[in-house]
Amino acid sequence: MADTRFTGLGLSGSGKTCYVLGMYYEMCVGLRGFTLTTTNQTASKLENWMDELDEKSGKERFPAGTSLTEFTNYSFMLNYHKEPIMSFDWNDYGGRTLHSREDNQEVFEKINDSIDTSTALYIFVDGDLMCKGEKHCQNKEQIKQDRMKRLNNVKRKCARSINSYISSFVSSHEEALPPIIFVITKADLCKDYLEDGEMEDILKEAFSSVFGKGTIVYAVAVSLGNNISDDNYSGEVEPVNIHIPFFLGIFHEFLNRCLGIKKYLDRENNHARETISQCQSAIDHENNRWFFTDYNRINQCAKQIQAENLNIAENEKQLQKYRTLLNAVANELVRSSAFFKMFLDGKETEFTPPSELHSI
Repeated sequence: MADTRFTGLGLSGSGKTCYVLGMYYEMCVGLRGFTLTTTNQTASKLENWMDELDEKSGKERFPAGTSLTEFTNYSFMLNYHKEPIMSFDWNDYGGRTLHSREDNQEVFEKINDSIDTSTALYIFVDGDLMCKGEKHCQNKEQIKQDRMKRLNNVKRKCARSINSYISSFVSSHEEALPPIIFVITKADLCKDYLEDGEMEDILKEAFSSVFGKGTIVYAVAVSLGNNISDDNYSGEVEPVNIHIPFFLGIFHEFLNRCLGIKKYLDRENNHARETISQCQSAIDHENNRWFFTDYNRINQCAKQIQAENLNIAENEKQLQKYRTLLNAVANELVRSSAFFKMFLDGKETEFTPPSELHSI
């Protein structure tokens, strides 16, 4: 069973399946010490898709759309220099299921269960929806009209269907709302249509309910390659920002996990120190006796002190391992922070590792 679960919400054609492919394409060979591993069955499936992506041209090189009745669970493990960080399940399904609730009740229930148990929610927004209007337009009135077309397109063809599922996610995580991560796919197509800051404005307008108090929201524009659509989709595969979305989910959940581990190990170490103190007091007591000194008791206490010190050292070693892994993920996100947006309580802010990280 995986350590955690992530759920992606997106309509048909929004790029959910291609994101899984791109994620593995980039990470199976490694990125600055990080690698992504999976089961043999999943690896074979994704490797076949990777071969087609590399060898074919046109839209046939991409995976076919997921059918209405299909619900696939992919299990991955993120590693750093061969040291496991965290495993996670990622579910994929046909985007039409979000529309056709009654046509496939079984898959629909699996999606809802996945939403309820996820520690991060990913909203896939098809970048093609933002390819409206003129590229690099200079006419102010035309720019205004084009911006409204792009906003309305996202509202009608994405937000209208997705927002109710976001509300379900919020309701099922009332105690502590996990991060919500917008993944804008096909960024290579829409980049020339959008003005600076327009993508964020569209998201805040179309999904206004998540940009409020108590929310952590991210927005990442991704692509399988800046030039992949060139010459009838025969351009090079060079994933852009693909690793960032799932790194964000991993970071938040792994931080929570590390805080829990530190709390447990601190409790164990405090108990060990109390035992050491009691044993040392017993040794001192025996050594201070004028006669009938219990040397057997002294030896037993000395062995207990040695064992507890070894336990403390092992706990500190374990904590240092988790600290190193958490810092590695945090540093990678800091390194990549220019390529994603973060919103805290609805306001854009710079990504910085939270203060809790330094307490581990």
